[in-house]
Amino acid sequence: MNLKDNLKKALDLHSHVLHAETQAIAAKDLSTIEDILSKKEESLECLIVAKKLVDDSTESFPELESLVKNVLEHQAKNAENFRKLHVQNGDNATAIDSSNSLTNRITKAYRR
Repeated sequence: MNLKDNLKKALDLHSHVLHAETQAIAAKDLSTIEDILSKKEESLECLIVAKKLVDDSTESFPELESLVKNVLEHQAKNAENFRKLHVQNGDNATAIDSSNSLTNRITKAYRR
């Protein structure tokens, strides 16, 4: 597979994971969000490796820049929506949140 196809595949994979994450956040499904976070770490690692290979080569693919921008914007929106969800839940259940390790782990992942 050439560098361009590899980068496009990594961008598509990460975009799909972000879409699933968006749906889980909208559904306020913390368990699914946690599952998606591990998939997101894997897809992000694939994307980083693919991008580094392109950066290290003499090739450039300006046509993929919009895809990169879209993925970054989608990630930022998900992070913001998760923060809003966390704030909403925090107002209603501060005591529960402090003892809920799932919520704490997810919150830490989004603070990175």
